[in-house]
Amino acid sequence: MRDNFSYNDFDSEENEEPFSEAFLSWEDMINKGIKPGYFDPDDLCEIIDTYFSLDKVEEGRFAVRHALKIHPNNVDMIYDILQILDDYELWDDLLELCENCKSLNKVWIDGFKLTSLLELGMEENAFSLFSQTKKKYANNIEDLSIVYLAMAESLFQVDLYEATIDVVKEILPKIKLKDNVDILWIQLQSYLAINDTENGARLCEQIRELNPMDAETWSRLGLIYKEIGEKEKSIDAFEFAASLGKKTPADMLNLIYSYKENGNHIKALEKADEYLKISPDHFIIHLLAANICMEIEAWDKALKYLGKAISLDPYSAFLYLYQSKCLIKLGELEKAIKALEEGIKNSKDSTEELAKQLEELKRMES
Repeated sequence: MRDNFSYNDFDSEENEEPFSEAFLSWEDMINKGIKPGYFDPDDLCEIIDTYFSLDKVEEGRFAVRHALKIHPNNVDMIYDILQILDDYELWDDLLELCENCKSLNKVWIDGFKLTSLLELGMEENAFSLFSQTKKKYANNIEDLSIVYLAMAESLFQVDLYEATIDVVKEILPKIKLKDNVDILWIQLQSYLAINDTENGARLCEQIRELNPMDAETWSRLGLIYKEIGEKEKSIDAFEFAASLGKKTPADMLNLIYSYKENGNHIKALEKADEYLKISPDHFIIHLLAANICMEIEAWDKALKYLGKAISLDPYSAFLYLYQSKCLIKLGELEKAIKALEEGIKNSKDSTEELAKQLEELKRMES
């Protein structure tokens, strides 16, 4: 029997969003061989995004062409389409659309073009374009900072970390950091990618000073501190984020895990209970709390959390294994057997792991 459960033992299910009315209408026309007519820009972007999410690339491309034909000068729609192409890493399509729309003379078109060139391995072309755009926007700091951010992000995405750091260093003296914290995050991630934790820690302090009362900043810093092994600072950052109102499931999990990994199991359980007061049916928190209890051999408390987890998901076989383990540790062999029997009945025991454990316990009983 495994001593600790893993969160790979279960899948978190997400409710699938139904297709939009616009998408269904579009599909109906296509299936009937009718040429799509007028759709508003937002609906067209949703249709495009849906096709790409379904990996129906050609259908998505057709929708893009139709959108550009109906709304050739809708700048907001064109930006959204470029963003969708970027999100789905359709770099050739992104580059082609940037070329076709360059007459709009928007800085974000240059940014998307830089991204596509670097992702396509056309580094020489990308740096040439970057040089041109620096001159083009030299007298407009806001647009210039957008170009630098796009270049830095793109270099980071293709693992050119040293180049990313150099690009950020070049723009820093020209911009107000308070308004451009995103570029510092890119530089921070680049330092961490090359294991330069000294400069990484320095940037963490700088980012803290720029946004001392921003909950999201503290939450992100908590993850960074955790990554560089600063456990106490990680906990402090997550705690401060929570005090500023950031108490999402992910943030609470981070805080519970941080206390657990730092060896402070009691505090980890306190945080788990605190969260369960807000969301008593949170399956993952019950599992994590049970795991912590099992680590510190608090078998009675582990049973409480496992019992709630089973009531929320009676079909997961592994829950009954841990329930039976806790009962055995408490000397409750008969109850452990009943737990396994219930587990076999409810979960169907496809791996027969419960049946094997049950057989072993029955031998112990006899």
